[in-house]
Amino acid sequence: MKRLKKFGAIICAIAMIVSSITYYPTNNISAASLPKKILGLVAVSKSGPDTIENAIMFAWAGADDTANVDGYDPTVTATVIYIYKDGKLVTKIGNATKGGVVGGLSAGSYTARAANVNSMGEGSLSEEVSFTVTGATLNYTYPVNCIGPKTPAGLSYITGNPEVPADNPAQADNKLGVAWAPSSEASIPSADSSVVGYNLYLFDAKTGTPYRRVYVDGITNSNVILESVSAGEYLAYLSAVDAEGRESALAATSFGRSSKVTVKGQFIDNAQSFDKPNQPTLPLGLSILTEGIDYGFTIAWSNVADLTGQRLNLFVDGVCIKVGINGDVASYYENRLATGTYEVEVRSQYTSNNVESFGLKKTVSIKADPGLSGRTPAELADPAYSEYEEPTTNPTTTAEPTTTAKPTSENETTPVVETTPSVETTPEIETTTEKTETTPAVETTKPQESNTNAQTTTKKQPSQTTKTSSVKVGKTVVKKAIKKKNAKKISLTLKRVKGATKYKVQIAKDKKFKKTIVTKTTKKLTYSVSNSKFKKAKKLYARAKAIVVKGKKTYQGKWSKPKQVKIKK
Repeated sequence: MKRLKKFGAIICAIAMIVSSITYYPTNNISAASLPKKILGLVAVSKSGPDTIENAIMFAWAGADDTANVDGYDPTVTATVIYIYKDGKLVTKIGNATKGGVVGGLSAGSYTARAANVNSMGEGSLSEEVSFTVTGATLNYTYPVNCIGPKTPAGLSYITGNPEVPADNPAQADNKLGVAWAPSSEASIPSADSSVVGYNLYLFDAKTGTPYRRVYVDGITNSNVILESVSAGEYLAYLSAVDAEGRESALAATSFGRSSKVTVKGQFIDNAQSFDKPNQPTLPLGLSILTEGIDYGFTIAWSNVADLTGQRLNLFVDGVCIKVGINGDVASYYENRLATGTYEVEVRSQYTSNNVESFGLKKTVSIKADPGLSGRTPAELADPAYSEYEEPTTNPTTTAEPTTTAKPTSENETTPVVETTPSVETTPEIETTTEKTETTPAVETTKPQESNTNAQTTTKKQPSQTTKTSSVKVGKTVVKKAIKKKNAKKISLTLKRVKGATKYKVQIAKDKKFKKTIVTKTTKKLTYSVSNSKFKKAKKLYARAKAIVVKGKKTYQGKWSKPKQVKIKK
């Protein structure tokens, strides 16, 4: 509640910036006209001593203010904001919230204009405002059309927040928690009944590279605590999602709140590209317990955790020994293993597409249950387990239209720049062939001047400009592949490929890789992969391929020649 009051106070303070405008009531609104022009648009990057990195707050004189003679318009149903950088459209925010903090913008200089919307369309654009964004250069391409729900409000960190007790789960090592004002709360400006969930985006604050994207289901949800987050410094942004999959603009943390958060604990190499499917979250309070347990161990989690559409899978030494340990109770007892020391891991997995979360891991030493014959992880392998399989070809992506056409004078009502339909392009997989992209040409016409608002006509040009772009992915080589006899770990050394973002590695029992044991992705050139099936294998083969990520597109090179794993005595 304190957070919402503070957010409301900030909006009121910003509204004072535009209070110099003379306001008088009006009753002269024609239902058949476009909405009135937005007045007093401001773009604020600071609130006192606080600066929100990679974000900006917008405010203006509201069309719902009955004291606003020049801007009051009861026909207005929404507001759009156009943000430009270097003369090019960065994004159109279709349901902008007055006082909303728009995040996820790379450092640099921008301009913006806004327009009211009613049933007849968009009105004249506001005067242009300029602003500067500070922070990292984010490795992220902002969606050109954020025409989904309203941008969420009130985002703040639970982790590292001095107002949150030290014993809160979000303060523990390798955990990151955020909270926000839920879109179901009717009293806030960002309330939006079309919202069905949220996407949380995490960036490495030092490098600007994507770290993880997580989907949070439910309009009433107002916080999430992520497990197994690598130690480091992060920037967090939140978008609202509707039932059609459309996203709002990214919301940054509120003014007066820290723009970065530091996660303590261990370094974990588990970054996830935003291009991959959304991963599920691990349940709140998940833990691996051995204290006071005579044999084996227990997995426990909060009994209020919502695991709808998910299953919890248990891994021991990299082998899934139990699919779906989440049953009627919020715990699972495992006592089938032989005496020994094991690496235990729990992952959450979507039942619809087998996408898994990053796991919670713990090394445990246990005694065998004397009433059972202790078994190895390989002997307990659950045949019901299925891994997520990446498509053999990249999914078709839609090329976003880019335009430099900016609406101009207040008598021009050209806030919407129509383009020819988006051109779908499919990046090649395991190839270096060139692609041809089609860029629509846009021509706008100036409407005749009139004392009343007039709608602008926009022409769609049939002519197309063709350009070719080449994304060549080099072929890597498995330089070394070594394993000790009876060991379950293989050490690999790969040849660097220029421009490669990461590498995919496969281990199989045959040269043709029809009996693949493991498929892993790594950013490292020296990499170790473990699996209990390696232990007794007499022959193993390794291969790899380079992967290049360009914006929202992923390009994969060809597989290297199979390299037989050298088994040392």
